Amino acid sequence: MSFAQLRSQALSLEKQTESLLSKYSKFQADVGESTGESADEAATKLQLHDVLAKRDEVVARLAVVSDSESVSTSKLQQLTRHREVLADHRRSAQRIESALQEHRQRNNLMFSVHSGLEAHRQRNAQDREGLNATDYALDERQRVDGANSLADRLLQSAYETREELWAQRQYLQSAQQRMMGTLASVPGINTLISKIGTRRKRDTIILATVIAVCIILLVWL
Repeated sequence: MSFAQLRSQALSLEKQTESLLSKYSKFQADVGESTGESADEAATKLQLHDVLAKRDEVVARLAVVSDSESVSTSKLQQLTRHREVLADHRRSAQRIESALQEHRQRNNLMFSVHSGLEAHRQRNAQDREGLNATDYALDERQRVDGANSLADRLLQSAYETREELWAQRQYLQSAQQRMMGTLASVPGINTLISKIGTRRKRDTIILATVIAVCIILLVWL
């Protein structure tokens, strides 16, 4: 398949990704007090992951074609742009997914706390009458044990949340390293990026000089 055909596939998949990201982000506003994802949300997330995986394959094939053929500088720039857009879309998907997970984890924690407090209140109402000193002491001991158990569960949930966030951070760092390694392995990319940076700096200096001259002329005139 030619470079143009592969690029057409990449552009089509990018549009699909943008549409899925827009749909996926709307679930953040609808999450409310839910503790689990809906069937529609799960299907959207699965579609989004599938499209991103397809884009990985298409971009990799574009890189192979670029290496095997004598492609122009503009095509190399297009390949670089497809990689950048793919990385941005992957970060957006991960950010939305993490936000949804974190919100639901908080909902689960709050539900556990409310359930524990309600159970404690009901036990107090049922056992308040007719308790002798020994029964009261035993009941208080059970309440303390129950409170400790609830605290342990909350701490465990907090630790699990922290571990998940750390794993997500490691995944993003690994993805960035792979992307940088891929860029470094493509001949001419580093030189091209350096030339683009130099040209931007030169244009900035020229623009600044023109603005300065105009200001001086306005002051003197």
